[in-house]
Amino acid sequence: MKIDFSALEDDVKAILENSEYDSHPAREALSRLWEMNLNQWNRVERITRLSDSYQDMMMQREKSISARYDKHLRQLEKITRISDHYQKILKQMNSELEQAALVDPLTELPNRRMMMKRLTHEFERNDHQKSCSVAMIDVDNFKLVNDQFGHQIGDNVLMALGKLMTEVLADNGYIGRWGGEEFLVIFTGKNQQEAQTLMEEMRVAVTYLALSFENKALTVSVSIGISQYRDGDNIDALLTRADNALYTAKSKGRNQITID
Repeated sequence: MKIDFSALEDDVKAILENSEYDSHPAREALSRLWEMNLNQWNRVERITRLSDSYQDMMMQREKSISARYDKHLRQLEKITRISDHYQKILKQMNSELEQAALVDPLTELPNRRMMMKRLTHEFERNDHQKSCSVAMIDVDNFKLVNDQFGHQIGDNVLMALGKLMTEVLADNGYIGRWGGEEFLVIFTGKNQQEAQTLMEEMRVAVTYLALSFENKALTVSVSIGISQYRDGDNIDALLTRADNALYTAKSKGRNQITID
């Protein structure tokens, strides 16, 4: 049977408030039970309030933590975006610096450092004994060009020659500016005779190059020294022989090819 506690409480309150039951032997015990009941309800109410307060506090704390987390997450995302942006800039700058370190700024050809790297690569190939040839090219009387026409015209001549020689060489090897008015060619898969044929084609093409700057016409020629790998050669030995051959070509009258 289900007990109606509200009706029971009303009955107990009615008995305790009725003076007719003041002398009843059970009144004192009933009064203490009612007081205990009230105390219990008060305790339950306090616990409930504390529980509600704790829940509210935890909810506020959770909201606060969530808000701080969201804020930190947004800051982290912002920092990540900034970091990615700067990483991209740094990567681009590194690429540009590397490019600048390996390319001649005037002719936009590989510079001496890059050509040494390529020559080292060729030397490390298993078949370099059969195919590694180099040619040293020097613009004849280039000092006179600078003296008569000025250094700006001289720079223009070097740029024009770099473009022409690159077109003549095509994919038969690498050409780079070795320094000043000197260029170096590294042949790939070509023997000495094939290298000589290509360099003769280049020498002739240079003589037919008509240059005109500010209504000033001029022609130039080049001297070329060629060397091919020999057993026991290192890079210095190969380059030294090419340089010696170039010196011989210039001493014999310029505008010619010498092989060592």
